[in-house]
Amino acid sequence: MSLHRRLGGEAGIAALVDDLSARVKVDPIMGPYFRDVDEAALNRHRAMFLSAFLGGPESYTGKTLPEAHHPFRLSDREFDAFLRVMRETLDHSTVSFLDRRRILRSLERLRTDVVSRGVTVGPGAPSFGGPHDSV
Repeated sequence: MSLHRRLGGEAGIAALVDDLSARVKVDPIMGPYFRDVDEAALNRHRAMFLSAFLGGPESYTGKTLPEAHHPFRLSDREFDAFLRVMRETLDHSTVSFLDRRRILRSLERLRTDVVSRGVTVGPGAPSFGGPHDSV
């Protein structure tokens, strides 16, 4: 059985994304990036990405991860914050321990596609004004 299915399919992933978004919004490192974003649109996009990424039946049709994240010049600090928030989200879900580990390991492999090398971004990170194609 696919990880997508074990997470509850589209409904389970949508619930996970909603919780993730609530946590990201209040995170001191990640929050500033999502201050002025259309949360509903971003959540639909995140759910589509995670669904495909975790073995769901739909294909992902958005920008590539480098295309979507390069404009924000994210550092390892932001990526680590995202993984921490995702870990917190998974820890507060019904996802099994082994599946939580699988998800986090899979997401860790995306680091090179998301992080801009040689960038150090501080707490005054810029916000952006519309939905974007990131997880």
